[in-house]
Amino acid sequence: MSRNDVIIRVALFAGLASLALLSFPGTESYDVPVDVGDFWLEDDIVAPFDFSIRLPEEEIATRRDSVYRMQPPVFQVRSDALAQTLARLDSVDARLDSAFVAYADWRDASQRLEDSLQAGPDVSALRRAMRRDSAAYAASRDAMSLALTSDQWDLLARSSYEAALGASRSATLDDRLLGEAARIAREALGRGVLSVPKDSVQSETLLARDLSTRTETEINRNAVLGQDEVRVRARMSLTAAFPSRPDTVAIAASLFRSVLEPSLVYDADATERTRRQALESVLPTQGQVRQGQVVIRRGDEVTAEVDRTLQSLYERQRERSGTSTWSSVTTLLGRLLLVLSALALFFLYMYLLRPTVFADSRRFTLACLIVGMVLLGFIVATFFGGAAEYVVPVALASILLTIVFDSRVGSFATLTLATIGGLVTGYDFPYAFTTLIVGVLAVFSVRDVKNRSQILASAGLVGLAYGIVLLGFELLRADPFGEQFVAELGAAGANAALILLAAPLLWGMERVFGVTTDMTLLELSDTNRPLLKKLSMQAPGTFNHSLQVANLAEAAADTIGANALRARVGALYHDIGKMLKPEYFIENQQPDDNPHERIKPSMSSLVIAAHVKEGVQLGREQNLPSMVVDFIASHHGTGLIEFFYRKAQEESEDPDTIDESDYRYPGPRPRTNEQAIVMLADSVEAASRSLDKPTPKRLEALINGIVAARLADGQLDESPLTFSDVSQIKETFHTLLCGIYHFRVKYPDQDDQGDGDASASLEVAPGVPTDDPAGESATPEERSTLG
Repeated sequence: MSRNDVIIRVALFAGLASLALLSFPGTESYDVPVDVGDFWLEDDIVAPFDFSIRLPEEEIATRRDSVYRMQPPVFQVRSDALAQTLARLDSVDARLDSAFVAYADWRDASQRLEDSLQAGPDVSALRRAMRRDSAAYAASRDAMSLALTSDQWDLLARSSYEAALGASRSATLDDRLLGEAARIAREALGRGVLSVPKDSVQSETLLARDLSTRTETEINRNAVLGQDEVRVRARMSLTAAFPSRPDTVAIAASLFRSVLEPSLVYDADATERTRRQALESVLPTQGQVRQGQVVIRRGDEVTAEVDRTLQSLYERQRERSGTSTWSSVTTLLGRLLLVLSALALFFLYMYLLRPTVFADSRRFTLACLIVGMVLLGFIVATFFGGAAEYVVPVALASILLTIVFDSRVGSFATLTLATIGGLVTGYDFPYAFTTLIVGVLAVFSVRDVKNRSQILASAGLVGLAYGIVLLGFELLRADPFGEQFVAELGAAGANAALILLAAPLLWGMERVFGVTTDMTLLELSDTNRPLLKKLSMQAPGTFNHSLQVANLAEAAADTIGANALRARVGALYHDIGKMLKPEYFIENQQPDDNPHERIKPSMSSLVIAAHVKEGVQLGREQNLPSMVVDFIASHHGTGLIEFFYRKAQEESEDPDTIDESDYRYPGPRPRTNEQAIVMLADSVEAASRSLDKPTPKRLEALINGIVAARLADGQLDESPLTFSDVSQIKETFHTLLCGIYHFRVKYPDQDDQGDGDASASLEVAPGVPTDDPAGESATPEERSTLG
């Protein structure tokens, strides 16, 4: 594209983006100073959109705190807690025995020292032994880290020492205390013991996770024991076992605390994660106000609930539109990014998949104007509010783009407009969904439009689709079939009625932008139109030839998926230039009256080639669409007028002096599938007249030869036809020509003609013209030789 083309497209993109940004609703403040208990003196306030009623911050904080506190804490299950507790009891027992051995040694050393002092010998060695045993006993006590006083240690140690001397027949005190601790631990761990006080668990339940079995169980808080509770129960049990012996109970309680291993260990990290997840479920809103619902009327008392609703509406409006400087900037930036994303995708689609439309500044401008018309409708709808957005003629734009371009352009534009519509209507998914469904359905309804009256049926289909989709969304509401639904249906009906404007709008677009729709092509295909009527009167042979070419081209185009109607109309008008000098073309000549016999080959070549230029000029004078004029200009491409070129060489003394370029058509070569098909159909239909016996095999050979010649001459190089397309085109031509040149039984009074079979002869169907494949001016004898 040129620099100007790029500037045009950038300007179109910027213009559409600006319209889309202007479509967003402006700021409307409802922050009127009012206290609860006052009367509302302003105008009635009706909700312009759906919004939720926000709770007071204090209530939100209370709810979050309640959820946080009442969320069940997570505890890890220690299935080996009892085994660990008993193992620690055994360890304590062994270490106590070791300490008591040191105590016994210290007592024995003390006794020996006392006895030695009475006898009078040197006792220094005994003193050292006593100090050593005393230190060993003290070290054993300190190593156990038991919360026992010196008197309590002496009580335990004396009990063990006396038992060792045989002074007591009962079990030692430490063994009895450890036995009680083991019994109490079994009972407590049987229920479950928490690693934290029960008072710290504020919820009614707790979650017990067993990593070994990968299971999670919810347990009632009262079914288990906390650290504080199990200690109280242990002391009560010990008091019952050792009545009136507080020192013994204290020792046993200390031993129990040192060995007890909790079976449920608090998991702080997991608990925090579950509490955060629970906090996410706390909604800051309560209740919802639907679009169109009256919030407060003039003269109503402002209750606490109404005040909360008004504040929620004000905050939601600020979020949508932005009132502070920073909020306005961020809001505008966010909208800009969303709009640019939607429009960029549409432009990228046109650039990559519809390059012919994108490269044509006039046609692409038309597409952007249709899209801009809808964006302008969004701007108008924001001033009315309510259900006004459903009047915006998205379906009309879809139909116009489909008829002017194709269904894919219409569908993708519908997707873009539905996306932008959902944004500018407050991120309204129901509107975007409804618009997309109805718009694409509108595209399908005119995909194969044949006349302008079909648009009326499309309008009815669009109205029905709006009703069905809107009914579906209405049935999902808690209170369906309200005033809003009636307003939306009325707006949708008006939208469907706007589709009736498609016919006059198309008429204007065709005149202003020079586009050609299928409906215009259908009108041009009417053979009773003045230009074709004139062709049939002044050049009947050419007219019949054009009809046959149109039949061949239409069938071939339909076979490969090209525009069959465009090919047919192009074929009907491709030879209108022959009207000016019809007698110079073999299909219009009388027997023994060939004007080419009286002029030189060079002049004949000029006359033959001139029908292309004259046809183009005539088409423009008759206001034929440029699309049809292109068929006239390209139906011979730059092909060689071979018959007169050879004749000129034969008559020249030096054939090398004959310039081949003087005997070629002016072109251009076909640039579309339809133009290439018309070129081939024109040549094949004309050449088929040269066959004396057009049998299927001869027709096939003729078609293959002509197509190969056009390919070898480069006439199809600029067209998008593929080899597969060419193969299908040849097959279609062969099928139709075999149907035209068919065998018929001879009647008894008919003379034998030619050297055919005595019982049958080949006839040409009525209305089939004859023409020359090389130069369109050869005599029947010459054309037979060429055949």
